Amino acid sequence: MTSSVLSDGTIRRLVAEGRIAIDPWDPAMVQPASVDLKLGRSFRVFHNHRLPAIDLAEPPQGVTEHVGVAEGQSFVIHPGEFVLGNTVEQVTMPDDLVARIEGKALAVDTEVPTPSGWRTMGDLQPGDLVFTPNGRPTEVLAASEVMHERDCRTVVFSDDTRVVADADHQWEVRTKYDRRVGRTRVLSTRAIADTLRCSPTEYGYHVDNTLPLAYPERDLPVDPYVFGAWIGDGISSKAEITTIDQPILREIARVGYAVWPATGALAFRIGGVGHSRNPATGRHESNESLQSKLRAMGVLGNKHIPSEYMQASEHQRRALVAGLMDTDGYVDTLGRCDLTTVKRPLAEQYRELLCSLGYRAKIATKTATLYGRVCGLRHEVTFTPHEQVFYLPRKAARLALTQAFRFGRAIVDVRPAPSVPVRCIRVANPEGTFVVTRSHIATHNSSLGRLGLIVHATAGFVDPGFSGTLTLEITNLTRVPIVLWPGKPIAQLSFMTLDRPAERPYGHPELGSHYHGQLEATESRYEGGPGGREN
Repeated sequence: MTSSVLSDGTIRRLVAEGRIAIDPWDPAMVQPASVDLKLGRSFRVFHNHRLPAIDLAEPPQGVTEHVGVAEGQSFVIHPGEFVLGNTVEQVTMPDDLVARIEGKALAVDTEVPTPSGWRTMGDLQPGDLVFTPNGRPTEVLAASEVMHERDCRTVVFSDDTRVVADADHQWEVRTKYDRRVGRTRVLSTRAIADTLRCSPTEYGYHVDNTLPLAYPERDLPVDPYVFGAWIGDGISSKAEITTIDQPILREIARVGYAVWPATGALAFRIGGVGHSRNPATGRHESNESLQSKLRAMGVLGNKHIPSEYMQASEHQRRALVAGLMDTDGYVDTLGRCDLTTVKRPLAEQYRELLCSLGYRAKIATKTATLYGRVCGLRHEVTFTPHEQVFYLPRKAARLALTQAFRFGRAIVDVRPAPSVPVRCIRVANPEGTFVVTRSHIATHNSSLGRLGLIVHATAGFVDPGFSGTLTLEITNLTRVPIVLWPGKPIAQLSFMTLDRPAERPYGHPELGSHYHGQLEATESRYEGGPGGREN
């Protein structure tokens, strides 16, 4: 049984002690919980055209041809092609460790914001645009085909966002020390799971908030502040709001909407232009009134925020939030704000809207009461802004503009998950990060060596006692040829401890150990027959 994944410091120490041997050894190739391996010059290509089938009872010999790549030359793997390669490094394992090579990817149904709307990991194609954590668009350079039967985990964040990723998908995170010195580190899902807490009461890793996403300016049918104020305190069936705050009414008038008292205490009609009648039928018809525009938007009697507002420019979204906060928002003396609604779908939209502006928003569901009687549920969307979110002076004066709670989201759990289809992309952003989920969480793309490829060791684990280069299974999942350059990083090797040293390590006389000491890509030496094995 394996236990914890070795950290970078432990890997370096064991190499220095000679317990792990990696030749050639380059300390710069050590990652936080793994070692980068480089592609060697030895490949084996399959003679698919010569084999109608492979019978495992009597495995044929010579099914591959060895190809050695000369200095300065490349190897091209074609769409759908499967080849064997090897690593530059020779790896020698002690008797109490195993190692594993894995890919990294996100579940195909993971939502991804793009400048043209929401997509999923399964939909993205090269040339599409996604967002970087600084809010700017970046191009998808390549995308793998869908991968199955991966080791998947559910990553749970402190705002209850959940992302399904394979165990070696990477995240850009900060520890408490990283925040002090102003740096980030990149860790795999598996490595985070093994060191989740830095103390019994504190989680070890946080993912930074993103900056506001740079959606384009939209031609919106209703001014965003006015629409936000109506969503917050408007009467659902008509273009009226109820408020005691004259500054809200003055702001509505300032942007061009007529305001006058309506029937009922503190109710005000907004944006009316009088009734229009069709000269042919004499019936009332739509005009430029706010009532007509709200009806055309499909929000009368069904309060929600249309996607064109959710994906409007930053200043338009900020005006929308100001309208919501001025009418239906609250701020306490510590600068913590909330928006409350009895509609769960609207609360989800509030959270998405706030996250798109760089805030960490969370929904808390509580019991709603009226005159001391329980009347259902209410949903509080809480966040702590680092800039002004109110236009209304009395609320703006209460907002303490602090930098508190800006560390981002803590990763609070990494749970085993059923294997689901996953996919990886590579983006043009030099930092290799992009934004996923409605909570706008930054994640890391796939490395160049793995992108569009499935890269595995030919065995599930590099066994205790093994010594030699690693033969790699390499499959091109894209629809275009991929150029492989020997000497470039191709995979990452992570190490795990055993509960005790292996009784028969690789190379033991009782084992076949067919690949012990291999220096080139080596084809299968499966023995065939009922008791056939490959060691």
